[in-house]
Amino acid sequence: MSTVKKELVPSVTKMMAWTRKIFKQGIRRPGYSADYWAENWVKEQFEKMGLQDVTLDPVPVKKWEAFDAKLEIWTVNEPNEVLDIPCFPIPFTKPKNNLETELCMISDNISMLGKIAVSELELFKFPVKVIKGSYVVDRYYDPEDAFDNMEQIFPFDFKMRALFDRPSKNGIAGFIGILSGYPWETDEYYVPYDAVEREIPGVYVSRDNGKKILKLIKKDTLRARLSYRAKISEVISHNITGTLRGMSDEWIVIGTHHDSPWNSAVEDASGMVLVLAQAKYWSQVPKKQRPFNLMFLMNCAHMAGGRGAIAFVEKYKEFLKNVVVGIHLEHVARDVKSENGKIIPLAAPTVRWWFVSRIIPLEEIVEDAIIKENLERSILLPPDGFPPGRDSPPTDGSFYHLEGIPFISFLTAPPYLFDPADTLDKIHQESYEPLTQAVIRIINSLKDHTADELRSLVLSKKERKKIRRNIK
Repeated sequence: MSTVKKELVPSVTKMMAWTRKIFKQGIRRPGYSADYWAENWVKEQFEKMGLQDVTLDPVPVKKWEAFDAKLEIWTVNEPNEVLDIPCFPIPFTKPKNNLETELCMISDNISMLGKIAVSELELFKFPVKVIKGSYVVDRYYDPEDAFDNMEQIFPFDFKMRALFDRPSKNGIAGFIGILSGYPWETDEYYVPYDAVEREIPGVYVSRDNGKKILKLIKKDTLRARLSYRAKISEVISHNITGTLRGMSDEWIVIGTHHDSPWNSAVEDASGMVLVLAQAKYWSQVPKKQRPFNLMFLMNCAHMAGGRGAIAFVEKYKEFLKNVVVGIHLEHVARDVKSENGKIIPLAAPTVRWWFVSRIIPLEEIVEDAIIKENLERSILLPPDGFPPGRDSPPTDGSFYHLEGIPFISFLTAPPYLFDPADTLDKIHQESYEPLTQAVIRIINSLKDHTADELRSLVLSKKERKKIRRNIK
């Protein structure tokens, strides 16, 4: 039942053409013109493919815009030696005009009242081989043993939220985050994207510009002048849905988000393309060969607190009771390295994460599809606990888990995910067709399963730990 009609799968040439078209429109943050273009374009594609009930559902979201960022620093003993430091406003922080005050490294040991706090941010790194035999993961596909010599760099510093929560507690006047842990020179880091309005201004500076600040702060008392304009406005974005009827009263939902931090090829033009490829494939398959009704979803506002996913659940709560599995697809990413402060794409894909509900038959179906399509560097992860402390996956697919719906959420986490360096050369285009075929195999393999049955097979963490099977 996992058969794929390969002649119906969109070619990599077609999928890259879709990717380029999306990418060239510009920055697709919620409320930006390129994101409105994306909504209408997706609707048009769904309609051309013959999907039914194609709908744009309005969702109120926050639009963030920032302008004219300027950071100047000097020592108190040399006030005329002013350094102009390029910077990028931290999303949803409070703008300020000419905030002038002392700089200090963030600390619990000194008063930071009225000062601009400085902190170095280190992207989280870990050796991938630790997953082998770990208590969290016992299913992975690494036929070349690539994990044994890999270090994965996540696009997050997991102490970030704690840093932003400090100002209300100790009177910090502003914040400068030095992107010391970034493997290349950049200050354009679009994190956090939770749409929570912060009480103080804050900016990022690049690794090398941060070194200048750190050098001066060790020599003398340092002062700074920080300015930028910003605007937060309430706008309407849209979730887009379309359906195809199949041979069951139950449903599979296949989705992703259509907004992005920048032009963003990987995040998430590539996810959009994966969903379009599924819609194109199944639209060519006769109804009697579709094992389920299918809904295709492109939700909005991932970059504004996941508001689109939340709105989708609110509208479709009753419908979701009839969903056998929710499938969320993101990030067809190429691995990279850095040399001399520059980012260099590599031949291999970034490590692939497959978050899967603790349902053994579902894990086996996903595992089988991965192996059949030779999707190396794949890891099957539980729905919670990774990254540490989370109760759901770090994707818009998390709403399936939180609503008790069996789910599969595919993504990768390359270090450039929230940076303008996420350009077309970062797409691992060799993966487009096999990933599409793997999802088709998964859907076909679910034919004899029902929503109630899979829900009844969900295991607790403790129950799942008792069942272990390493795959190679």
